[in-house]
Amino acid sequence: MKVLYIGHYRDGTGWGNAAINNILAMDKAGINVVPRAITYETQDREYPERIKELESTSSYDCDICVQHTLPHLWSYDCSYKNIGFIETESTSFKDTGWQYYANMMDEIWAPCYASKASCRMSGVNVPIEIVPHCLDIESYQSYGFTKKIGELENTFNFAFVGEFIERKNIQALLIAFHSEFRYNEPVNLFIKTSKHNVDYVKNYCSNVKRGLKLRKSYKDEIIISGMLNFPDYVSVLKQCNSFVMPSRGEAFCIPLLEAMSLGIPAIYTANTGIEDYAYGVKVKSLEKQCFGCVDSIPYLDNANSSWCEIDIAELRFAMRGQYMKWKTSQEEKEKQECIEAAHALDHKKIGLKIKDILNDS
Repeated sequence: MKVLYIGHYRDGTGWGNAAINNILAMDKAGINVVPRAITYETQDREYPERIKELESTSSYDCDICVQHTLPHLWSYDCSYKNIGFIETESTSFKDTGWQYYANMMDEIWAPCYASKASCRMSGVNVPIEIVPHCLDIESYQSYGFTKKIGELENTFNFAFVGEFIERKNIQALLIAFHSEFRYNEPVNLFIKTSKHNVDYVKNYCSNVKRGLKLRKSYKDEIIISGMLNFPDYVSVLKQCNSFVMPSRGEAFCIPLLEAMSLGIPAIYTANTGIEDYAYGVKVKSLEKQCFGCVDSIPYLDNANSSWCEIDIAELRFAMRGQYMKWKTSQEEKEKQECIEAAHALDHKKIGLKIKDILNDS
């Protein structure tokens, strides 16, 4: 078995990070994997030395090709078993036409059952396997505090890490946090994003708080926009106590898994792909028509499809509940259980799962 893996792993995006970890997981399980990069960027971001070593090997005599790209870029080559890796957030993508490309493939891989269901609702009829994303879980435990943020010292800290886009539903997070917690409580909301500059994010947050009309003064969010080197990123994340992902649909959230590997439980939207693996509090959601996702590609997540939107009142309750566990034995117990749950998605375990899937096919 020799696998050609095509993906955006040099782009420095969450999508690229998923491909990096899939390749490393396959390598860890003893699969002969040959990575090949395609990119939307003007220059490469840094990526692991091991993948650079694997890139130097020949793709000659590969018998399997995994295409971890947008489906309209997939092509079929009868020299290989052709596998398309897809992840979707809404109930259907039929208006994109992706189902026609998917049905060219011999097999589809999806990171969660919600994405598999979306494929079936969209008319994909080839075999579909669930292949979760993964991390080198142990490596997160080895990093110390290379960087600390003073405002996060001696407080309970909620963390959000992700793109500043409509689907992530940051507005719901801001409404819940500032409705539930008063200015003088020792609690913070930390936001790490890379979509816009800090001033844009601060202005967005200020507009949401003005819309609440609850009080004259609100606590400032702690915002980092842009890239951090990896040790600093892990160091800052380790200062947080609870990870919150209120997104409208989520196939897989790698920052949430990173938080889990550090013993930080999650608060997340129910009936999304996160349910498959997350440790923490699942918050009730309602299925609603997709609206406002103008930052996505055309026809994806449009009003002919739906996604799950978090209940803000229940989100407030969940956040208060996590805060009340601060500095208790329950918090320490959950931390250890959280790390144990994260280990289910370690490189080696997912690599062996992939190996079994390829051997069975």
